[in-house]
Amino acid sequence: MRTDLALLNILSNPSKTVLSIAGIGIAIALVFMQLGFRGAVEETATNIYDKLDFDILIRSPNYLHFVDASQIDLGFAEEVAGLEGVESVKSLQVSIVNWRNPLGEVKAILLLGVDPKNSPFSDENVNRVLDQLSGDNSLLMDRLSNPEFGPINKKQFDSSDIGREFEVGSQNMKIVGLYSLGAGLSANGSAIVSIDSFLRLVPTSSSQQLTFGLVKLKSPGNSAAFADSIRPRFERSENDRSIEVVCRDEVIRLELQRWIGETPVGFIFNLGALIALLVGAAIIYMVLGNDVANRLNEYATLRAMGYSNLYLASVVLKQALYLAMFAFAPALIASFFLYGLTEYFAQISMKMNTKRVFWVLLATLFMCSISGAFALKKLWKAETADLF
Repeated sequence: MRTDLALLNILSNPSKTVLSIAGIGIAIALVFMQLGFRGAVEETATNIYDKLDFDILIRSPNYLHFVDASQIDLGFAEEVAGLEGVESVKSLQVSIVNWRNPLGEVKAILLLGVDPKNSPFSDENVNRVLDQLSGDNSLLMDRLSNPEFGPINKKQFDSSDIGREFEVGSQNMKIVGLYSLGAGLSANGSAIVSIDSFLRLVPTSSSQQLTFGLVKLKSPGNSAAFADSIRPRFERSENDRSIEVVCRDEVIRLELQRWIGETPVGFIFNLGALIALLVGAAIIYMVLGNDVANRLNEYATLRAMGYSNLYLASVVLKQALYLAMFAFAPALIASFFLYGLTEYFAQISMKMNTKRVFWVLLATLFMCSISGAFALKKLWKAETADLF
């Protein structure tokens, strides 16, 4: 059996190898964390849209993001509802209002106004509690809201909070039910009320306006063609008398583009991942560079015995790949643990997925290969006479 010289080089100094693997592993874990944060932003940016039941969305042309969407005239929704091929148009009101917790602190909460008898949600965990919105002061609270809003257990709203009253806007509202939705990037919590309650809690709202019209088609597969056919009719030049018509896939894409591409959020996490890779590459380069320098006599002996430069290069590159593989597994395990800690303490969704693992592994192998290639320069620059 042919001796694996690269593996023997790594195992010849266990303490140094462990330190090298630890350094590289930390860099890989940092990459996972940065991409995990980015993934959390992506998921949070669209989590409410993901749970709404629509094929086409009609909204204001002044739309910026979900909680800064402006308003459209109710007449537009009624007009769209009368078009051939439309099954229904459901309304959704959205605003940010003040919530006063038991400590007297005022927090901003996302308020959703819906018709309990005509739910805009596709999520059954929300739909099954909507009929509890029976009174003028009734409110449904999101379990996933931040503890700053005042749950009894100081961690998460649960059944013990049902019946409690909180000041929302300028009125007292009573929690009559719970759901799990998540508020998105612009608020730390959400609550659902009826349309009538929404109009009372948000003085700037109007019964003749709505935030979103959620259009369901009789043939959902034709949503793109349907949207194209009605845009000339509704997307006029005067912004105060027009609406934007957007297909579901386009809504998700534009929302991700807004938060990841047009705000510093995506850039920061991408840059963090790149810096972590550069740190890992620097560690591997130093490890391999020192190893090559310390083994110049050994490489010279191999060359004198007839081994080619290509073989010597393969040894160094294999060492780089071994270090990458040895560091990747513990870094992945540590990242699962760190994701769990982040979810628990920061109350954000951090989920590992196969795609992320694959790309980080690929980036790690590439990083190590490049570092190994640079480390070879020390060997190529050495004079043969100096190797003995």
